[in-house]
Amino acid sequence: MKRRDPFPSAEGESMKPLKRPHILYVEDNEDCCQMMSILLEISGIDVACAHGMQMATEFPNKQQFDLFLIDLRLKDGSGSDLCAKLRREFPNIPVVFYTGSATPQQRQSGMLSGAAAYLLKPYSELVAPTVFRLVNEAASSNAFDLKPNTLRKLEDKAAKLVQIITGPERPLALSP
Repeated sequence: MKRRDPFPSAEGESMKPLKRPHILYVEDNEDCCQMMSILLEISGIDVACAHGMQMATEFPNKQQFDLFLIDLRLKDGSGSDLCAKLRREFPNIPVVFYTGSATPQQRQSGMLSGAAAYLLKPYSELVAPTVFRLVNEAASSNAFDLKPNTLRKLEDKAAKLVQIITGPERPLALSP
């Protein structure tokens, strides 16, 4: 019997990315962090936990993560401040709030700090689909990002190759 994909897209295709997402969950309540880690790992998402803002900022190799999931209220700082810091340091990694702070002002503060989504506790069933969607979007938007002069360097190499094949007397222009 074929299992149904629990995260279908609007077109009916899987929302799961090719690789298993790896996220950093910043939550000062250790029980909440452990519960969410279990739920996400069952869904196919690897989770590392940081129990507060300081632990998150000191966490090594943050560039390894595909997404940051953070609580707005942390015992040792503001989730909005952490979000802004993470967005400055890692602009290509999405940040999602998963919090019980539900006022319009708190939501606005979180989104203005650079969050890609703002999810409310206890609706944990929304977290995994949001992670998959944002990781897929980030992967597809970064797929064709080229470093400066990459195209020019490739054109130069192609021109040298054409010159080797056709000879120096018949140069071939590759770009207008």
